[in-house]
Amino acid sequence: MRRPLVISHAACGGHAPENTLAGVLKALELKADGIEIDVQASADGVPVLMHDLTVDRTTNGSGEVAKMSLKQLHALDAGGEAVATLAEVLHFTRARALLVIEIKQPGIESLIASVVREADAVSNVMVWSFFPQALAAMRAAEPRIPGASLLAAESLSRWPEARERALRLGLQGVSVFFAGIDEQLARDCQRSGLALYAWTVDRLGDIARLIELGIDGICTNFPDRAVAPLHREERS
Repeated sequence: MRRPLVISHAACGGHAPENTLAGVLKALELKADGIEIDVQASADGVPVLMHDLTVDRTTNGSGEVAKMSLKQLHALDAGGEAVATLAEVLHFTRARALLVIEIKQPGIESLIASVVREADAVSNVMVWSFFPQALAAMRAAEPRIPGASLLAAESLSRWPEARERALRLGLQGVSVFFAGIDEQLARDCQRSGLALYAWTVDRLGDIARLIELGIDGICTNFPDRAVAPLHREERS
């Protein structure tokens, strides 16, 4: 049975404030193979960690991320943590875990590529996005960084189109909402040379099913729930 990568979602959303350095450190502590973060750019062009287009839900502030300077973002309280930059995260993850960067804001690909190169971390990251244009731009900005297309379950009704688009863009994989993954999809991805990742799966039964299917990666808020059964299998 293939061992999937265990990818901690939103830094480590089940154990720490999402998309924070505290979450990154917790994911490393829990022995996650990879850490997924959401990245946007501040008004002054600094890639930062934030899921929503506004800071309202996850900080004590309000407003659009893209209209706030890094100084303004750093002044916010994100669940007892500061808003982190991509560069700060790479300092901890480089050579320790795969960093999966979800591009939330198309148009920032060259900024991301520059930060990754400056950290000497090209071989330690990959990018995911729902936006084909962002993935295409990332391939142009830094073709050494692998990419995967994010797909919602409803997108699978047009799976042949999604598959062809991923291949046409030169992507290395697809990341699919876990409930839409079945044996046929797993086989189709294998035949196409596309890695298959599942997002975001937290229930033990669902994690066990995906491990059994032999997919390439499981993105979860609770990486310990996926690491534990995999370690048991390795010891048996």
